Amino acid sequence: MYSKKVGIRLFFTFAIMLLLSSFVLAQTTGKIEGTVEDAEGQQLVGANVYLQGTTLGSSTDRDGAFTIESVPPGNYTIQVRFLGYKTAVAEVQVTAGETVTRNFTLESDVLDMEALVVTGTINPLKKIESSVAIATVNKQEIERRAPRNTADLLKAIPGFYVESSGGEGGNNLFARGIPADGSFRYVSLQEDGLPVFEDGELMFGNADLFLRVDETVDRMEAVRGGTASIFASNAPGGIINFISKTGGNKLGGVAKLTLGDYGLYRTDFNIGGPMSENWRFNIGGFYRHDDGVRPPGFTANQGGQIKGNFTRLLGDGYFRVNFKFLDDKNIFYLPIPLKNPDDPEAIEGFDANYGTMTSIDMNYLSVPTPKGESFEKNLDNGMHPQIKALGGEFFYEFDNGWTVKNAFRYTDTNEEFNAIFSLSDPFLASAYAADIMGGVEGAASYQYRFARSGDVITNPDDLNGNGLVAEVGWWSVSLPMSNFANDLQFSKSFGNHNLTLGFYHTDWKVNSLWYWQDVLAEVQGGQDDNTRALDLVLMDGAGQEVVSVTHNGLSRIGSTYNRYKLDAVSKALYLNDEFMLNDQLRFDAGIRYEFGRVNGFTENSEEFDLGDETTLADDNVLYGNGTFNPYDWDYDEIAFSVGANFKMSEGMAFFGRGSKGFRTPDDQHFVFNAPGSYKVEDVLQFEGGIKYASPHLAVFASLFAIQFENIPFSDEVVEEGEIVRAFRFANSQTLGAELEAIVQFGNFGLDLTATLQDPKYKDYLIFDYDDPQAEPTELDFTDNQVRRIPRIFGEVAPSYKLGDLNIYASYRFFGERYVDDANNNKLPAWAAINAGVSYRLGDFLLALNGANLTNTIGLTEGNPRAGQVIGAVKDIYMARPILGRTFTTSITYNF
Repeated sequence: MYSKKVGIRLFFTFAIMLLLSSFVLAQTTGKIEGTVEDAEGQQLVGANVYLQGTTLGSSTDRDGAFTIESVPPGNYTIQVRFLGYKTAVAEVQVTAGETVTRNFTLESDVLDMEALVVTGTINPLKKIESSVAIATVNKQEIERRAPRNTADLLKAIPGFYVESSGGEGGNNLFARGIPADGSFRYVSLQEDGLPVFEDGELMFGNADLFLRVDETVDRMEAVRGGTASIFASNAPGGIINFISKTGGNKLGGVAKLTLGDYGLYRTDFNIGGPMSENWRFNIGGFYRHDDGVRPPGFTANQGGQIKGNFTRLLGDGYFRVNFKFLDDKNIFYLPIPLKNPDDPEAIEGFDANYGTMTSIDMNYLSVPTPKGESFEKNLDNGMHPQIKALGGEFFYEFDNGWTVKNAFRYTDTNEEFNAIFSLSDPFLASAYAADIMGGVEGAASYQYRFARSGDVITNPDDLNGNGLVAEVGWWSVSLPMSNFANDLQFSKSFGNHNLTLGFYHTDWKVNSLWYWQDVLAEVQGGQDDNTRALDLVLMDGAGQEVVSVTHNGLSRIGSTYNRYKLDAVSKALYLNDEFMLNDQLRFDAGIRYEFGRVNGFTENSEEFDLGDETTLADDNVLYGNGTFNPYDWDYDEIAFSVGANFKMSEGMAFFGRGSKGFRTPDDQHFVFNAPGSYKVEDVLQFEGGIKYASPHLAVFASLFAIQFENIPFSDEVVEEGEIVRAFRFANSQTLGAELEAIVQFGNFGLDLTATLQDPKYKDYLIFDYDDPQAEPTELDFTDNQVRRIPRIFGEVAPSYKLGDLNIYASYRFFGERYVDDANNNKLPAWAAINAGVSYRLGDFLLALNGANLTNTIGLTEGNPRAGQVIGAVKDIYMARPILGRTFTTSITYNF
């Protein structure tokens, strides 16, 4: 009884003290409240309002209102920021026990010229004050674009030609006309200022595999060329930085549900805010499940991620811990059979918009190895990165003006890559069988059967209405890897100079195993029709079986074997100076000295006959023989960049820049090229342009010139039925222009991005793969257009806003490209239309989006394995079109 009474007394004592302390605090502090709206009187939800020089602040609610409580008496400067609008400031005086009211009307900043950018610079700068070509995409723009994958969002960046037809990952980006095999070779794809993985072009490890766009992303910033070579390794083309939300002074978040007509079910969430006076947090993620735009008959995409951070405010700095867990399985789409190269069409039996050679019929793989083991994989595991990342960031400004900033991240990745790859163009079933039958003694006839059911195909020349068969690759790659990166910076202002000294360290490890098979398949694909594997059996004159060409649909077991290990370390010292000559003219100069070492080994392989006399499929099995070739290479290189920005007025500025960058070899060069053939690629780049902003019109236009040397190409191509590797070097030259423009009049808006460029080859050399030291062969490809890259591409995006209703559309266009370096095989120009509508209802946002509304068969690449340098276009060919028409609908709740 006594303890119960004591407990009650303590409770009421605590309650009274809490009430008294709140009363005293209210009498000794003041409060600031108000509203934030745009020029049309629309309330702005989520605007950040804070007092400069303090940790006090808030954000606006659904009515555009804010309240900052417990403000000590004194004079303050209120700053209001909201992406898409100019920053507003106001002076206030706070008196104890009183409430100060300040309302704000923000002017439109249609191209985010006043937005602070942190990518490619040391100190955050307004876009109009920066001397680099930079594009920004805010939360509202991401929402409007409704990208189907990460690469889809990157199409908002002028100068970057992006192929997003591969699905969630494995896509390609070509920066400013620089030749590449694909992937993200010349840009650094980053999260919060550090690469998602140090090398963005690992074989079967494209950088976009390791990054997902969800509600944890606050904005994207992309630097083209410019200072990228100073602030990132191997990034002469640019830096793309996805910046995460970090939690503000007020608890808030978002929950979103998205449904799609291809079986899509996706949930997103994000929540962030204060944990105490000096602690902030943000955590979010997504989970997604769908059947695929090109359905294979099994779940095409399934998985998600959780990502978050915790921030401790330190008065004149902060410390932040961040983490990410990603586990996502995704289908990889590759070239499909088409006809009419000048105006692509679907062939009989295969849907060009929704068909894929990837199929549930080939889902389970179980094959023997020369070691007597069974190699087993599942196609529905697809591209499957499992990522655990932990990092941190520290910033502090000392009383003497020195600042220190350090960011680090450790990433552990276990990736599998399983996909059906196109090899050669399709064959007539009869021609394919006759060709093989001619080399087998005693064979007089043949019989096709479905590999899973064993059913005989009575008339193969009429199979699926096209009579075609194709050899495709069942490629399986295991890719466990890890990466640690640390970026340390010291900065100090001296007069008009702001000097920064930085040290960057990164190391990464890769262990890779490939074991590939060839599959004989029919040519069929669509939303309800999946490709089936075939068996080809040769018969003698009496109709008895002589031998089966295939084994359970496999035309060759062990068509490729590759095992390698790579250990790399790179360190860099960099120095940067930002110099303000006056209020209008800003200069900056930077230099980077980088040195590193790469070593590892590749396992040799040889052919084995597994001894099954009933089939030809196991006669030539490639597998490791237990002997190894080591490699060891070190380098040191210098990059530099010099730029200037002249701010003629608040709304107009000019910039110019010259830079020299480099790109070191990646894993494919060490694995497939002989020692002594490794070369560092050098790039010399010049650029300049104009920035203009007014309430109704904003323009960011730039010109660029690039000279690239020692560009390597190393492709797997098919010649006479065998996968071989082409090994060549070239130089290139690109002149180009980039444009971003936005027109805004009342409720109507029009966005335009466009790139005009002329990428050309120079000094094209082909080396003997088996003897790279021999004199190379020079081909007369000078001034040929760089393959896969168009001379012109862009987007026009009109929008109309009527109260809470927003209607928008986009027209994306891409010029002609070539499949091959010889410029013999052309991919035609194409355009696609996307559109959507959204409606805000209180805290809810309802949206409906459609992609590729006209079901355009727009080709992004030819078959990169069917021969690149010289070849004739066939009536039926393999190419990869964009994904077919889809619709998604979403409901978003903001709180």
